Formats: sequence, structure tokens, C-alpha cells
Amino acid sequence: MTEPQAAPTSQLTHDVFVSYRRQDPDRAWVKRQFVPALRAAGVTVFLDDDDFRLGEPLIDAMTRGVEVSRYTVAVLSRAYLQSSFTEVESLMAEHLGLENAQARLIGVMREKVSPRLSMRLRVWLDLSDDAQFQDGVDRLAREVRRPWPTGKTGR
Repeated sequence: MTEPQAAPTSQLTHDVFVSYRRQDPDRAWVKRQFVPALRAAGVTVFLDDDDFRLGEPLIDAMTRGVEVSRYTVAVLSRAYLQSSFTEVESLMAEHLGLENAQARLIGVMREKVSPRLSMRLRVWLDLSDDAQFQDGVDRLAREVRRPWPTGKTGR
């Protein structure tokens, strides 16, 4: 059996793919606060409105976002947990991470919620307190630039 291989660097065009519920208030927070702060910190962001091609099947666009980004950042809220599309995005990132022995899913807790079991087994970035927002964004920016641990699916 052959070992899974990491995605070639040439295929990775973005630091993060942002998976979020595309309805307000999540959409407004992601587009007006979170993504601008990430970009200001030098993080390259794959985002639906910027990178999904018009007319492209949605599942293909989501798959491409996960595959060309070093990490998928899941922005957790009550609305996120009710969406089947966001669940598909996070499951694809988890699966790709397992295939490649890389932790590819990073969770950002926008609201205090209880995600499904596989997602609860992760260290989450808590951005539910706006007073800690910039420190959290700075930590995330540092994290997405770190090399992946070799041969592990976690830390």
C-alpha cells in the first residue's frame, strides 16, 4: 500500500478556504471583518464570491476551494451547523487531511456551539469575543504559515 502524498505546492494557490454559512449575520461578519483582517495579515483567502466561477457546479467550486488551499477554515455558528453545504466542505477538508496525513481543517468558533464529534476533537480558535478578535486573527495567520507536521494528522 502506498503512503498518501501531500498536495504539491504548485497546486496550493491559497492559504485558506473560508467555509461559512452564506447568510447574515455570518456572511456579513466574514466579508466585512474576518476576511479583510486575514488579508491585512498577508493570508491569501479563497472565498466564494471571489473565487467560485459563475455557472460552475457548486460542489465542484467547494471541492476546488478545499483542494487548492492549505487549510479550510470553518467558521462555526448555529447557522453553520444547520447547513448541509458547510458540512460537505468541512468533511472534504477532514478527508483530504486524512488522505495526506495533514491537519487541513481549522475551526474558528464565532459562536459558542457544539459541533459534531469529529470536529469537537480539534483545538479551536475562539473568536466569539470581539475584544480578542485581532489576537485571534494574528494567531491564525501565524498558524497557516507553519509547515505541516510530517506523518501526523494532528499535533
